[in-house]
Amino acid sequence: MGRVWVVGNISLDVILGGIKDFPGWGVEVLIPGYVMRPGGAAANAALALTSLGVPNFLVGVVGNDFAGQELTRKLEKGGVDLSFLDITKDVATGLSVAVTHALTLERTFLTDLGAQALLTLDHLERVLSEVRDGDFLLLCGYFLSPGIRKGEDLVKLLEAFRKKGVKLLLDTGWPTEGFTEEVKKEVLHLLSVFDYFLPNQTELQALIGENLYRIFETFPGTLVVKRGKEGSQAVNASGSIFQEASLFEAKDTIGAGDYFNAGFLFALLSGKKLDEALRVGNLVAGYNIATDSAREELLTREKLEEMLHSK
Repeated sequence: MGRVWVVGNISLDVILGGIKDFPGWGVEVLIPGYVMRPGGAAANAALALTSLGVPNFLVGVVGNDFAGQELTRKLEKGGVDLSFLDITKDVATGLSVAVTHALTLERTFLTDLGAQALLTLDHLERVLSEVRDGDFLLLCGYFLSPGIRKGEDLVKLLEAFRKKGVKLLLDTGWPTEGFTEEVKKEVLHLLSVFDYFLPNQTELQALIGENLYRIFETFPGTLVVKRGKEGSQAVNASGSIFQEASLFEAKDTIGAGDYFNAGFLFALLSGKKLDEALRVGNLVAGYNIATDSAREELLTREKLEEMLHSK
C-alpha cells in the first residue's frame, strides 16, 4: 500500500456538549460533560488512516506546552508517524473549543491557531524531498494554515509533487473571512493542480453556487461532495456517482468529513473503484462519529473489511 502525507491544521480539541441554545454574555450554563482529544482536520484524518492500517505522515506544527505534549502523546498512542511534526518553543499549540447542539448535533468552533500559523511552504519543501511515485498528499484545513496560502508559489510547489507521481487531494474547510470573491478566485486557481477536491455541500455551494459543474471550468480532477446524512457524490468527466450514507447513530459529528477523507484515501490506495471509495468513506465517517466521545476506538481495517463483506 502507498503512503499518505497529511498536511494541515492540528489542535487540541475541547468538546463541550451538548447544549440546547447558546447562552447570553455574562451568564453561566452547566453542560453534561466534556472531552479533550486530538483535533484539526489533519490530526483527525491521520488517526483514522492509521487505524485503517495506512502508512501516513502528519505534517504540521505544535507548541512545546501542555496542550502540545498531550496532543503528541495521544497521536503517538494512536500510532501516527510524527517524523514531520515540528515542535516550537515560541508559540502555544493550537486550541479549538467546540460547542455542540444537544438536538441537531451541529457544532460551532472557537479556535486559536497558535503554532498552526507557523506551517509554511518550507514544510512542504521538506516533504517533497521524501515523497515517491504512488504516494498521496492530502492538504486539509487549508484556510487554517495561513503560512501556506501563497498563491502561485504554492501552485508551483504542488506541481512539483505531481511530477514525482504524487496524487493530490484538497479539503479547504470554511474560510474564516467567508467565501469572498477573492477567496473564490484563490480556491479555483489552486484546484488546477489537484486530482481530488473534497468539500462538503455547504462549502461547495458557497464557492460556485447551485451548478456544481461550474467547478470544471478550472478543475481537471474528480469532485467529491460530502452531503452529511444524505451520503456522498463523486463527479468527473466520466459522469456522476452517488452513495447513500451509512446508518449509524452519531454521538457528535465533529471530524466526520476528515474521517470520510481517510476512508476515501484507504479505498483509493486499495485499488477500489470510485463508487466503492464513496461507500468506504461513508462507512468510516459514520462509524467513527458514532464511537465513544474520546474517539479512541476508530474503525480498523479488519472491522471495515467485515462490514464491506456483510452486504
